[in-house]
Amino acid sequence: MTSWLNLAAIALGGAAGSLCRYGVTLAAAATPGGSTLLGTTLANIIGCGLLGALSSLAPPESESIERLMLALRVGFLGSLTTFSTFAAESTMLAGQGRWGASGAYILANLVLGYLALILVGSLVRGWIQT
Repeated sequence: MTSWLNLAAIALGGAAGSLCRYGVTLAAAATPGGSTLLGTTLANIIGCGLLGALSSLAPPESESIERLMLALRVGFLGSLTTFSTFAAESTMLAGQGRWGASGAYILANLVLGYLALILVGSLVRGWIQT
């Protein structure tokens, strides 16, 4: 049974993640040549890297650590990363006839996100073992 404390942890993590997501989008759009597309890609890559790092850690040994992992993985990273926005933006590019840009956007999010998860996870595992 899910406790209210777990739900509260997820909600707090989600609030922090959505605020960070908005901040990444604003920062990306404010850079020269930046856009909200760049913000979505960065948020997804950062989220994948952080998930790779968290996945490399030992399984939680206490309820409080398990609750923290729920707050970070489900709440924070679930709100930081955004598959729905990624899908909508890639569809928008395709709808504008920008098939190359749409394909590049899809590949950037999938490939760079995957690489971030694998590379950061490997770095954290190596760091823990030393």
